[in-house]
Amino acid sequence: MSFGPFSAEEAPAALAGLLDRFGPDTAVTIGVVPPLLTIAQAADVLGCSRRHVARLVDTGALAADFHGLHRRVSRSDVLELAKQQAEVVTTVLDGLADLTRREGLYDPF
Repeated sequence: MSFGPFSAEEAPAALAGLLDRFGPDTAVTIGVVPPLLTIAQAADVLGCSRRHVARLVDTGALAADFHGLHRRVSRSDVLELAKQQAEVVTTVLDGLADLTRREGLYDPF
């Protein structure tokens, strides 16, 4: 999985890859993402709850600035965290697939 931002030259290939991965019935919205995100926006990017993002901020796993009473997180920090999480998921799933193959539990297609 690729995380942006993408340059004007990279964007068409990234969009084509997204549509290839998810199929022709996929709805795609293209929009501007501000440099500072709300907790809710960060949760949308990470695919988790707002409470989980708030815990990440509270524990220091994700840096945040306060703007009044509201916390804002850096877009680049959120994208980096999303990339790290995707790498962990890939590693875990690859390990699980290897284990099932070794144990004879994996049926190839």
